Amino acid sequence: MEEKNIALDWLELAASKGIKALGQKLQSKCGRKLVITGRQGIAHYPEAGIMAPYEVQALLASMPAFEENQYYYAKNQQMLVFKVMLADIPDSMLLLFFAHVGTEDISRIGSIVESSQLALKWYLRGHKEFARRLHEQRTAFFEGVFIKHNIGVEELLREQGIVIHRDSKYAVMLMDMGQDQPLIPPADFRAKLLQFRQRHQTELIYPLEWNGLYLVILSGIYSQPEFDFLSEAKRQEMFACWQQLFSEVYKAEVSIGVGTSYSLPELHRSYHEARIALMFRQIKGEQGFVQEFADLGIFRELFGCEQERIIRFCRQTLDKLLAYDHNCDAGLQITLRTLMDTNFNYKLTAEKLFVHVNTVRYRCDKISQLLGIDLNHPDTRFNLYAALRVGDVLKALNMLQPGYVGSIGNHKNSGTETQTLF
Repeated sequence: MEEKNIALDWLELAASKGIKALGQKLQSKCGRKLVITGRQGIAHYPEAGIMAPYEVQALLASMPAFEENQYYYAKNQQMLVFKVMLADIPDSMLLLFFAHVGTEDISRIGSIVESSQLALKWYLRGHKEFARRLHEQRTAFFEGVFIKHNIGVEELLREQGIVIHRDSKYAVMLMDMGQDQPLIPPADFRAKLLQFRQRHQTELIYPLEWNGLYLVILSGIYSQPEFDFLSEAKRQEMFACWQQLFSEVYKAEVSIGVGTSYSLPELHRSYHEARIALMFRQIKGEQGFVQEFADLGIFRELFGCEQERIIRFCRQTLDKLLAYDHNCDAGLQITLRTLMDTNFNYKLTAEKLFVHVNTVRYRCDKISQLLGIDLNHPDTRFNLYAALRVGDVLKALNMLQPGYVGSIGNHKNSGTETQTLF
């Protein structure tokens, strides 16, 4: 009965005052410094939402698997670890790290932790539910602001604690941490941005995270025409410092794409441009760069057109070639791409494709014949290059779906029976 009352006391504390009070009482009763984390090392106590101390992260990476009714004792570090889990929610876990623990203390601390397990499980379940609701709200927010162009964008932003003004202009910046993306707790990301803002006296910054990308809403204060002479240098310096800071801190090749500044109702356009700027270089295998949409040159104008016009341009320029490739497996597209990359050096293209140079010449003639063009003309080459680059970006962003329309019973027959969809 006494044990039940003790467990209820812990539960009442967790319900009324939260994990901080629960952690403080555990630390006080056990007489040892305590850190509570999740499976991936993000702290719940003493400070929530940041990465746990280095020694805890190191132990988390090296300790063996053990069950909830067991403990792990790292003798060299004198650190004792307990685990709390929810059987009905996969990957739900709290890890309790007690520091400076001697072997004689293990039994006593274990008994205290056991009596608090009900409270810890109650907190963990509530935390998981809160995280689920937060994810749903964040998804609705992003879709409303950046995808569906919701007219209530101001209210949606306010719900996320973002107070920005309808009369001002803002830009969206997207950060990609690379293929081996490190785990960055939102609180830690916001803290680094706050430090950056104070150091560089940058205007409004609102960091968010969605679909593996880190999104920042920036003030467009430097976009006014009268400040053009200093805006470019200011922006480039800021973004370069930003990219360097996050690359060094998180030991990652951070890539940054930045849209141009728009008023609040058109903020989705800046997000769209930032995605294009980021993908424009990523599809070529580049990492660790800063690319502004405004610096894409002629491609800025192309991507600035209505999406239907862009897609029509790509298809009108390349559809016949792609259709022939689909039906005959002729390798014309890869040949054209390689020719572009080698500045139409036939010999180098043949080496890269492991074919005879005469094969390259034959394919070039076939491309010219199919498209009714002169490949020696600079304008023709540019149109082909533009269509390939733009099409690649649109496909990577799922704005242009690859595929084809064919006649039933004539699969892979003649080029007239199949029309590619790029």
